[in-house]
Amino acid sequence: MIRKIITLQIIPFLLSAIILGSCAEKQHDKQNATLTVITGNVENLNVYPNTKEFTLNIVDFRGKKTTFSDSIKNDGTFRFVFDLYKPQDITIDPIVGQIIAHPGDSIHIGIDFADIGNIQFSGDRQKSNTGLNKFLNSKYYVLGFNNRETNRMELSEFRLFCDSVKLLTDNKQREFVKEFKPTHEVNAWTKDYVTIAYQKALLHFPFLYGNIRNLKSFKELDVPDDYYSFLENISTNFSDSIVNTEIYQLMSLYTSNYALRTLKDTTLSAQEYYQELAKNLINEHHDGLFRQMLIGNLFYQRLNQNDLEFFTNNKKLLDDNVHESSLKIPLTNYYSNLEKQINNPEINSNATLSKLTETAGESLIDSIFAKNQGKVIYIDFWATWCGPCKAEMPNSKKLKEKLAGEDIEFVYICIDSDEKQWKLALSQMQLDGQHYYCDKKQSRNIRKALDINGIPHYMLINKKGHIIEAGSDLRPMNPQTISKIKTLL
Repeated sequence: MIRKIITLQIIPFLLSAIILGSCAEKQHDKQNATLTVITGNVENLNVYPNTKEFTLNIVDFRGKKTTFSDSIKNDGTFRFVFDLYKPQDITIDPIVGQIIAHPGDSIHIGIDFADIGNIQFSGDRQKSNTGLNKFLNSKYYVLGFNNRETNRMELSEFRLFCDSVKLLTDNKQREFVKEFKPTHEVNAWTKDYVTIAYQKALLHFPFLYGNIRNLKSFKELDVPDDYYSFLENISTNFSDSIVNTEIYQLMSLYTSNYALRTLKDTTLSAQEYYQELAKNLINEHHDGLFRQMLIGNLFYQRLNQNDLEFFTNNKKLLDDNVHESSLKIPLTNYYSNLEKQINNPEINSNATLSKLTETAGESLIDSIFAKNQGKVIYIDFWATWCGPCKAEMPNSKKLKEKLAGEDIEFVYICIDSDEKQWKLALSQMQLDGQHYYCDKKQSRNIRKALDINGIPHYMLINKKGHIIEAGSDLRPMNPQTISKIKTLL
C-alpha cells in the first residue's frame, strides 16, 4: 500500500476547542434571534424528592454551553425562555436528554417520576421529539467506535474497524426509520449523529495513536494513503436544516487534521499561517453551513489566543464568508467582551474572583494570591486521572526551566482527585513548584467560579493579582504561552 509521511504536530489553538463544554455569556443581542419557550410538568414528585430543578443547555458553534436552570414548583411545573438562532438540539437534564427546538417554538414536556421512561411531548416539534427520544433510548442507538482493543490497533486496522461499526449503525438507523417513520429532521439528525461519531473517531485516532506509542515529539506518523478518504465531500455530508451539535467537536478535529495535512510552509508568521488556512478552507469547501462554521471557529480560536488583530485585519473575509447570525453574533459579542477585558483586566478579574466569595475554594485561591503577591503566577488545574494533564507536566518543567530566575511562580492545583493518588503522582512526576490539593467541595466551587469545564486548564495572573487569561490554550507546550508570560514580567 502506498503511504505518505505526515508531520504530526499538536496545534493547541485548534485542539483546545475539543473540551467537555463550558459556560458562555448570555447573548443580549436579539437580532435574528427568536424567543423560544419550553415548559414542563412533573407528576409524582415524591418519587425523587431530592430533584429540585431542571437545567437546559444550549451549545453554540464554538462548543460553548449556555446553561439555564429553573426550579420545579410545588405544582410540578418548570419553564425556560431563551433566544435561539437556528434549529438545533438542546439538552434538558435530568431525565429528558436531547430534544430538537426551532427559533420561536413553544414546547411542552410531560414527565412522570414514577414512569421516567415515558416522556410526553406536545406543542411544537411534538412528533420530532417523540421520535428522537425513541431513537436515543432504543436498540437502534448503537455506537462504539472506541474500546480497549482499539487502542492497540494500527491505523489501517482502526479504519476497517470503524467502517464495520458504521455499517452496523447505519443499518440500525435505517431500521429505526422504517419502523417509526420519524420526521425528516429526525431522520437527518440521526444520520448526522452516526456520521459525526464515525468521523470524530477517525480524526482523533492519529493523535491518540501517537500518544499511546510515546511519540512525544510527534515528528512523524506513518499514515495509510487512503486513511482520510472518508473526508471526501465532508462539507456536503451534513444537514443544513437541523444542526446536530456534535458537529462542533468534529469541526475542530477536522480543522486540526486539515492544517497538518495541507500547510507545510514553516516560514509563515502566525498571522500569515491562519490567513492561509482560512483561505484554503474557503477555496476547498462547498459554500454551506459547514464551511461557515469552519471559518467562524477559526476566528473564535484566534480570539481565544487574545488575538484581536487577526479579527480586525480579516473582518472582510469573515463578513464575506460567514452569514449565519448564529455564528456572527456570538463572535462579535466575544470580540467586544474580550477587547474590554484586555483593556481593563482588573474589572474582569474581580468579577471572576467574586464568584468564589464565601465558598470552600475562596481561602485556597486567596492564600495563593497572597503568598505570591507582586509576582506573575502561572496556575495549572489538573487531575490525577487526566492523561492530557499529566502529559503536559514534562512541558511544564521545561517552561519553568526556561523562565528560571524570572519573577514567576508555578502553581499546580489538583481537583476532582483522590488525595492518595495525588501524593503518588507528585512523587512520580518530581515537579517543582507550589502544589495544592482540593477536596470535592473545593473542586466543585473552583470549577464553577472559574468556569473550568475541561482540564487541563491554565490561568495567568499578572503582578497586580489580575487574571489576564485562562483556558486550555495556555498549555506549556504552546510557544505563545512563554511569550505571554514574558510580557508580564
